[in-house]
Amino acid sequence: MTPEEIQNQPAPVTEAPAAEPAPALPDYVLDENAVLKDVIDTWRHGRAPDYSRTRKVYAETKKASHTAGSLPDLVEKLVKNWEIEASYKTSLSDWRTIDASSYTFSVNGGPQQSGEHMLQVGTYNAIIEPNEYYCPFHSSFDASHKTFKRIMPTFAWEVLEVFSGPPTVTFRWRHWGRENLSTL
Repeated sequence: MTPEEIQNQPAPVTEAPAAEPAPALPDYVLDENAVLKDVIDTWRHGRAPDYSRTRKVYAETKKASHTAGSLPDLVEKLVKNWEIEASYKTSLSDWRTIDASSYTFSVNGGPQQSGEHMLQVGTYNAIIEPNEYYCPFHSSFDASHKTFKRIMPTFAWEVLEVFSGPPTVTFRWRHWGRENLSTL
């Protein structure tokens, strides 16, 4: 073969080594309503809650639009499912969004709280510090939820920005609703 013929010869075809498939992501980071489909006996009011009005308000008034499958999108869906579980599943063993054996929760660098503590006092009481308008020490789980649901019947949540992650994800978020001032 001449040097010209060698140069014009096609390169041999070699197959790349088979890559391991990416692990499948859990449904609760892909579908904001995933845990609402869980068939369990321990829903707080005997059945899964209805989030349709809240999801509608979210869609109409959200500030961020994340690319499907992006880290902000996955974090947002995870936290929405976690909130449903924390608010409406009465047994920590039914929560799919956490590892119940090691789960802790803190707000703004505050003390870590266990999932069992949150189940006892309620999500609002676990995250709100006493202030001039509300004292979590004087309100039960059910009373706190009634108070906030009366004032804001829909209370949407979204990720605004993700700063780091995973495995530890740091993000900025907002939680908003339409006030029902007739209850005040």
